[in-house]
Amino acid sequence: MSVQLSLLPEELPAGEPGAGSPAGLEYHPQLLTAQDEAELLAHIDNADAPWLDDLSRRVQHFGYKYDYSARRLDDSAHIGPLPDWLARLALRVRSATSEEAKCLLDAQRPFEQAIINEYERGQGIAPHVDRDCFGPVVATVSLGSAVNMDFRCDATSDGYVQRLEPGSLLLLHGVARSKWRHGIAKRRTDIWDGRKIERRRRVSITFRTIAHPASNAH
Repeated sequence: MSVQLSLLPEELPAGEPGAGSPAGLEYHPQLLTAQDEAELLAHIDNADAPWLDDLSRRVQHFGYKYDYSARRLDDSAHIGPLPDWLARLALRVRSATSEEAKCLLDAQRPFEQAIINEYERGQGIAPHVDRDCFGPVVATVSLGSAVNMDFRCDATSDGYVQRLEPGSLLLLHGVARSKWRHGIAKRRTDIWDGRKIERRRRVSITFRTIAHPASNAH
């Protein structure tokens, strides 16, 4: 399949954090156009897509394959560079970030690993902090359905909810990356702005750098 995404790097304004959001959380609601979304989903859903179904949800791994059982990366985890369409999106992601985040990312190769998660209606992911085998920045692009993502700081018991709209970018670094757990509740609807909203299929693309690719960090 030959699909040319309109994802050329460009300088975009940094997302404004909401009231009560953890430090280091950036939300950019319009990273992608509807056409960009459709083109990415065409790549993700093509007949040769490397879907794995060993979790409760389907996933695709690029760059490095994370071992969910061992919760680590080792030398065997490297599966090759990001494909061109993901590499272009990674550059677009970096261009959208704040200057603080840009300093943590390489200008030419901002991310080394990408995981694509498919969430059917009712599916979610348990609250977690990304393992320290990954670097200081975690970036997630949302496609398809919108969803509420829940944040919790165990040290303070503070909570926060971020609505992730299709075409948006969520970036976590600093305290938001290291001290706050994030997750998606397993339910078929969300409450937002006082309304009950039905979920549909959502696909996320999460980019990360590798801190210790051959270590047993966990």
